[in-house]
Amino acid sequence: MTSEGTDPPISKSAAKKLAAKQAKEAKKAETQARLKAEADARDADDYSKDKYGKQPICTSSEKTGRKWVEVEDLDTAMAGEEVLVRGRVHLSRVTGKQCFLKLRHRYYSVQVVYAVDEKISKQMIKYVGGCPKESIVDIQGVVVKADVPVESCSQRNLELQGMTFHVVSESEPQLPLQIDDASRPIGADGVGPIVNQDTRLNNRILDLRTPTSQAIFRVGHGVVEPEVQ
Repeated sequence: MTSEGTDPPISKSAAKKLAAKQAKEAKKAETQARLKAEADARDADDYSKDKYGKQPICTSSEKTGRKWVEVEDLDTAMAGEEVLVRGRVHLSRVTGKQCFLKLRHRYYSVQVVYAVDEKISKQMIKYVGGCPKESIVDIQGVVVKADVPVESCSQRNLELQGMTFHVVSESEPQLPLQIDDASRPIGADGVGPIVNQDTRLNNRILDLRTPTSQAIFRVGHGVVEPEVQ
């Protein structure tokens, strides 16, 4: 500022930089406003927004009356019935207007299929497909007999037609190891990544979820149970 109290004139190059900066900020604000408007429009058109999302924290302040069915107890005799199951997202895959999700609980797993229709929106398909692996979720769906055996799941003869999808506990998007990788036997070269022993020990909470670890606990339980009784 000069002695007369006015700002000194700026150079042409400084003026150009200032104008470019202001134009960039204006363009950024315009883009953000457009994206927000598009998101609001999608939400307004999302007729399934009450059927998915993060579940509120359970405070046990009231009884909901809901009853869960264990994944291992699902049976083809229940075909046509609506059930509520809880498990971990093992993997998910979006194909066109469908999402295939493998739900795992302990040693057991079942395939859940979501398809766009008058009740399931595209936004819901995108949300289900983007849920991080190992997140704990509640799913309500209809039991149907599988047209072909689902070889990747323990429940091979049935699947669930998903109706709702609520996240109970969301995991980190990037996990230190994948359950499928940790499940591969040592020496299985060429099949996929192999998890080293130090990685397993540093992330024991994840390593204990592999089929091998679960089987060890099941065998141990079978040995100890008669002695306890």
